[in-house]
Amino acid sequence: MISRITNPIIFNEMVKDIFETFKDDDINEGHACGLLHDTKSIINNFSNATLLNWDVFVWANKEGNKKYDAVIIFINEKSIKFGCTFFSEFIWLSKNKKVGYKLLKEATAFAREKNFEYITIATSARNPNSPRFKKFYEKIGFMEDSTHFIAKI
Repeated sequence: MISRITNPIIFNEMVKDIFETFKDDDINEGHACGLLHDTKSIINNFSNATLLNWDVFVWANKEGNKKYDAVIIFINEKSIKFGCTFFSEFIWLSKNKKVGYKLLKEATAFAREKNFEYITIATSARNPNSPRFKKFYEKIGFMEDSTHFIAKI
């Protein structure tokens, strides 16, 4: 069942479940330079009721007593560069094919309700599904805007 998470205790449980489930994907298909998602950092920085209500928006799926198997997190990003606010995807992961797109629909409906003007989503270049995701994103109305490059120094 998909639900919005605003409780820090539930958020902590969800983060631990998700990154345990996606550990191999993070290593093999995640970000360049060996960057791995830092569970402790995400919990320490976002596990706050005020943030989870106003600036960090989280929806996750959990079926019964099982572990969380899908999550989408968006950030209320105040862009100095463009002088506007973005509803920016922070993480979108799903092992449950039945809910992956439903998470995006929930988040998008929320963003519209809260009068966000722009929404951004991304995909890791190392993910073998990235070309498929690109086609899907374009099909649902997103336009490619930027390509980021990274190097370890």
